Amino acid sequence: MSTSDRGSVTIWVLGLSMLLLLFGGLALDYWRALALQRELAAVADSAAIAAASGIDEETYRATGDVVLEPVRARGLAEAAVAWQGVDLVGLTVDVEPASVSVTLAGEAELGLLGVFIDQSEPLTVRGSATAAPVLVP
Repeated sequence: MSTSDRGSVTIWVLGLSMLLLLFGGLALDYWRALALQRELAAVADSAAIAAASGIDEETYRATGDVVLEPVRARGLAEAAVAWQGVDLVGLTVDVEPASVSVTLAGEAELGLLGVFIDQSEPLTVRGSATAAPVLVP
């Protein structure tokens, strides 16, 4: 080993260690954002299903048409989201005559990955459900 090669292994090990820390931090942030997306998707789906159970029973019994009560459907969706205790930036419930869609927005706290990704827009997830009566025999 010549005198000019002394310390080169140390520099290589330090460089590789820094790369491993960088990729580890990026992977951790990515999985944190993915976990938030999956959590929001589950909450949005359950809120949409809850809201779809807000059928106007009087109209259904009188005419057989499945129509949602907008106020009741929104209340059911909001209650389902509140019950799950998720920190949200936004919640939107769109009620159609026989279907409902719930849009949730949340913020993922990104560390190192936030340097490379624009975080001005929150992570948004949408869930939807269609109301249909369940006939019990």
